[in-house]
Parts: sequence; structure tokens; C-alpha cells
Amino acid sequence: MVEVRAILTACLVIIAGQAVFSQSLKVGFGLIDEQRRFASQISLDTLIGYEQTNGSTDYPMPFISYQYPVSEKIQLNIGIQYHVSRIAFAVEYTSDSWPDHIPSIGKGWGTATRNIEIPLGGSYQLIGSEKVKLLLDLSAVPVFAIQDFEKLKIEPQGIDWTQEVIDVLNASETIPKSFYMNFQYGLSLEYKRFGLTLFRTNNINRSISNGYNLYGQDYTYQRRTQSTRLGLYYRFEFRKEKE
Repeated sequence: MVEVRAILTACLVIIAGQAVFSQSLKVGFGLIDEQRRFASQISLDTLIGYEQTNGSTDYPMPFISYQYPVSEKIQLNIGIQYHVSRIAFAVEYTSDSWPDHIPSIGKGWGTATRNIEIPLGGSYQLIGSEKVKLLLDLSAVPVFAIQDFEKLKIEPQGIDWTQEVIDVLNASETIPKSFYMNFQYGLSLEYKRFGLTLFRTNNINRSISNGYNLYGQDYTYQRRTQSTRLGLYYRFEFRKEKE
């Protein structure tokens, strides 16, 4: 009975809160700078395969978020974020038969995933006035990664493009995991209904890779990422606050 009363009391508090505080929908657009925190290497005799991690990205990310207030300063939220990310996979290989002025040759390919993210979390109002608000945001984020892989179609030719090199690059298709979890945290600054949000995203999983499979053999291949995201949004209110 005690547990039932506690649940009923919580429900009444939430329902009562909805009579006072306005629900809202945030619609926005942002950019993602993604970095690889860790990525394995694949070693095959005279060939090494690895993910290229240098450089920054600017992946576009549209997003929406439904805000469900439970008190004057706390609100729960659920949203959808979408972006495309890429795995740039490269190989370097050599041969004892090559002349000294050609120590190694490198080639690159890779794969991409269309990521649907569903942030589930809340926000806490740090500073608030009639027009300006500063919010602390924290969410757990299930990620559904739909692979968009295009096979490298090239005929073997010379020492540059051997069949093994082509197969190793195409095997990058086996790396991405189709589902994993992230967590994100950051700050949002609102002026009236316009907002600027800056947040960081990290993997909860120890690896977001399935591994690496070539010619039916599995290789350990771990990878982790983190990203910094900057976005602008507009907040639509569904219910006005009572005077």
C-alpha cells in the first residue's frame, strides 16, 4: 500500500504541475564535431588496416525535443536527433619485392551510418527571468545506426590495387554496430523562445563496433567516439502559464 500511495502521489504532483507550467516543443538545427577517442588496428602480414582519426567534422543535425515540466525549475524531455556519420578506413601495405623508394602504399575507403538518436532526460533551470533562462541538460541517448555502405567496385590492377586491398577496404562494412547507447550533457541559453544549446556526447558502451570480419575470420576491433554539438532552436509552447 505504501508503494501504491507513493506512485499515486507522484502522479498527482505531475498532473498538478501540468496545470501550472506550459509544455513545449523545441525544433532546431545543429552541427556536430565528432572525434574518435579510440580505434583498433588490423594487422595482416604486410598489411595494416585502421580508421583515420585526424581532422574535424561538421555533420549537420536537425532535432526536436518535447519538454514536460514537473516543477518550476525541472522538466523532463524526450526528443529525436538525426545525423550521418562516417568511418574513414585506410590500409597501408608493403612488399619485399618493391624498390626502396616505395616503402609502402596507402589506400582508403569506408562506410557511413544514418543515426537516429532518442535523448531521454531532463533539464534544470540554473538561472531564470521573464526573458532569459540558462538550463543544465542531461540525457541518456539510445542510438539506432542504419548503415549506408557503398561497395568499392574496382578491378585489381598492379601493385596499387590488389584483390586483398580491395577486400580489406570493403570489409569495413562489418565494423558499425546497429544499436548502442550514448549520454549527453550541456547547457542551453534561451531568450524568449529562441535558444542556443551546446553539449557533449560520449559513448556508454565500451565499444560501438561489431568487430571486423574478413574472409570469414573475426578480428577484435574496438572504437569509441565523442562529439561536441552546437545548435539553435525555437520553442513552441502548447499551454500558457496561469496568472
